[in-house]
Amino acid sequence: MNLFLTPLLISVVNLYFLKDSPNLLVRFSPLQGAGQPLVYYSFSDTKWDSSTTQATANLYEAVLTTPESLNIVAIYIKYPDGRVDNNNGLLYYYELKKSPRMLLPFSIDDLEKMLRQARKKINQGKHIDEALSLLDYVSRMLKILPYIKDSELEIKKQIIEGEVKELYNLLAK
Repeated sequence: MNLFLTPLLISVVNLYFLKDSPNLLVRFSPLQGAGQPLVYYSFSDTKWDSSTTQATANLYEAVLTTPESLNIVAIYIKYPDGRVDNNNGLLYYYELKKSPRMLLPFSIDDLEKMLRQARKKINQGKHIDEALSLLDYVSRMLKILPYIKDSELEIKKQIIEGEVKELYNLLAK
């Protein structure tokens, strides 16, 4: 029974670069019977903004105006009836580059996996350079990772930041 409800609770959010434009197109399938949604987004460590959506066939689309420098965009969708599609509290994250154009979806769970890999390499005493590269990447991403204040994601981010500091200290010994 739960398997049948899953598509109704989670929409798929896709992100695209617009042709001949630095802006981004968010395309998603809406929650059933929820009305006209708003797309909320934040680039790197900027404030949250919103964009209206337009219905096309069975999808909704919104155009996001991009800042000069891109790194990360976080997205969630809010419906008029109060429902929120925020990837189960983890937000929809994409790492972005303008030149060459690159969109790479990722999650906070991916950063945790990288941290576990770094910890394993450090504990084994092998490939310390790879562990350091992983720690540098995770640390850099956490510094600019948008999140919603007072959310579980904020707590998770703080825990990972603490683990990164712990591993850096372990390497310094």
